[in-house]
Amino acid sequence: MHTANHSDSFNNPLSLVGRDGSANFQRRMPGHVERLAKTRMEKDTKPEKIRLSLLKKIFLVTVILLIASLLMYISALFFGDNLSRAGHSSSTEKLEIIINNDYLKVPANKIRFYAQRHSGGQKQLDLYMHWPSLSGFTDELKSEFNSSKDNTNLIFLSIEPRNMSYDMSGRVSLIYEQFFEGSPVQTNVGLLKQGLSSKGGFIDEDLYYAAASPYPFATRCVRKSTGIAPFCIRDIHIGKGLMLTYRFHQQYLPQWIELEQTISALAKSMIVNPTS
Repeated sequence: MHTANHSDSFNNPLSLVGRDGSANFQRRMPGHVERLAKTRMEKDTKPEKIRLSLLKKIFLVTVILLIASLLMYISALFFGDNLSRAGHSSSTEKLEIIINNDYLKVPANKIRFYAQRHSGGQKQLDLYMHWPSLSGFTDELKSEFNSSKDNTNLIFLSIEPRNMSYDMSGRVSLIYEQFFEGSPVQTNVGLLKQGLSSKGGFIDEDLYYAAASPYPFATRCVRKSTGIAPFCIRDIHIGKGLMLTYRFHQQYLPQWIELEQTISALAKSMIVNPTS
């Protein structure tokens, strides 16, 4: 009986496994075989995961490049006119601008800065135009607008809410006379030239004005001896509550009557009724 059992033990491999403790090892580590199989499967699928991850990255980069290209294309369409013209615009479309309670219609090519070339409310509007044609920027005049020689043929204008009770003509007797320095000089263009004192904050400036007029034309000009471009500035009241300041090269001072009449007429033409 004992011999038979011993023989059965050798003929039964499971019995041998039980005797050497392997069965106990499997009982202590349940799922051991499954984990080994899982590890082998993970090793087999790892290259596939790497390939999928690489494909996702390539796809993502491709999408980003496509979006960037689309944005560049849109930017080229949107900014192309300004970029090709160094920030100028040749568009003659009239934009509707609101400053305080005044409504204006202004051609885009007369608006100096790109940020202001849109309809709607503005705190200030800066314009420029060619003299004497009064044209805004055009491709034919681009050399004038891009000139580095003090822009002698351009007039610069600024329209903003009125911040003074009197324009420059009204300030001659009220303010400027208090800072007259030296004797006035009669010029050959029908204006008196009067030096202004630095005590009033006027550095190297002269006032040119029509003394015989009850409400004289007046403009302040930088002296030519300063080395600064000799420009003159003048401000006038326009609209319901706006002030227009215009700056021109002193070489056009002999044309002061024409300048004043033209700028005043231009300002009136830009101011419109909201319903028009």
